[in-house]
Amino acid sequence: MSSKSSSTIRDKWKLKKWYVITAPKVFGEALLGSTPAYDINKALSRKIEVTLYDLTGDYNLVYIHLYFKILGNISGDKLSTIFYGHELSRDYIRSLVRRKSSKINAVVDVTTKDGYMLRVKGLVLTTYRAHISQKTAIRKVISDITRKKAEESDFDQFVQDVIFGKLSNDIFQEAKKIYPLRKVEIEKTKLLKAPKV
Repeated sequence: MSSKSSSTIRDKWKLKKWYVITAPKVFGEALLGSTPAYDINKALSRKIEVTLYDLTGDYNLVYIHLYFKILGNISGDKLSTIFYGHELSRDYIRSLVRRKSSKINAVVDVTTKDGYMLRVKGLVLTTYRAHISQKTAIRKVISDITRKKAEESDFDQFVQDVIFGKLSNDIFQEAKKIYPLRKVEIEKTKLLKAPKV
């Protein structure tokens, strides 16, 4: 590489500004990291991945991966984000699965009362092996409760209920009436569409 092109690259880096990335209010506007950008518009829509442990300091939550998307500039060198989804680590999911029990998934598309569309994947683990009819009934519980919760909540509240276990607990309380359960988790979410501001 010529010295001229090397100096051009160095000059471009000098022109870049570092921006601080913050989490949405529902996560206490915690610091997510920082990113360099020559033009602030180039930073928009970049995705950030952290664990819930990074935000809370609780090591028991290290298996919950959170995804955020950069929305825009708050002020000065601060960039705001929107919750874009979450996922439980594969190792954690594997650790939950037991022999002679059933793993039941349901994927539900929901819309919050303020117009955000999300895809939610619920996971139920039974104590013993469940029959097909019981699995079907449990999937219906996952779908019904998730939809109802979304319809009654704004986006921030729904995200909070998903991430901090309120939704999975509500599903557990209802689904255990159908068959003995060991664990309920919201395995994954993804923001499909946000209302235009």
